[in-house]
Amino acid sequence: MRRTIIMLSAGLMCLTALPADAAAPKPVTVFEDAAGDAGNNGSPIPGSEQGGFDLTAGTIALNGKDLEFTVTHSAMPPVGSMPEAARFMWHFSAGKEQYRFTVKSLDVGKPDAAAGTGTERVGQVYTEGTYRLEQCEEQATPAITLVNCNVVEYLTGSFDPAAKAFTIVLPLSVIKGKPGMEIGGGTSGAASTNCQICWIPHYAERSLSPHTVIDYTAQAVTYKIPKK
Repeated sequence: MRRTIIMLSAGLMCLTALPADAAAPKPVTVFEDAAGDAGNNGSPIPGSEQGGFDLTAGTIALNGKDLEFTVTHSAMPPVGSMPEAARFMWHFSAGKEQYRFTVKSLDVGKPDAAAGTGTERVGQVYTEGTYRLEQCEEQATPAITLVNCNVVEYLTGSFDPAAKAFTIVLPLSVIKGKPGMEIGGGTSGAASTNCQICWIPHYAERSLSPHTVIDYTAQAVTYKIPKK
């Protein structure tokens, strides 16, 4: 009887250890950026930091069936990074596909004919922010090369001003993600214009130049989706 009790106790100890062994993988830091350099192509402009545009780090983590991309800043106002004033972009690769996120802390839906989304979301206001997953294509013209990005999916996310961060939730199913797939720095869209990862004024998305980028960095670490 005593031996049976000892064996049962050992079994219970193994069971209680399972949750710790099966804990979710820790976030991986994939980029870091110096604080205090937001403003004009690396030249600080007063107010940019307080507006929530001064990037400091980014992480990727697997949470169940979702990837969570979290971006932190040196400061952030209570409303999140200044609503409608600017947008954040993160170009990345997932396997052989190229994508980008576009994020704003507030979105007022309006026509976007250039991106091929004519009347989508017109008249709707998203006070919790907007988190778009897009794919971009280039169209060469005699004068300039146009970059058009179409929405793949509207995602969920959240701004956390107290943590000076926001998080984008990307379901693995959207990118056909599976263990071993690599999430790396993107090369499409505006990635070649100092804007692989960046904050830009809202009006400047399709006319980027070094002087329209508020703060920028690049993904230095490739994230590999772990086994669950």
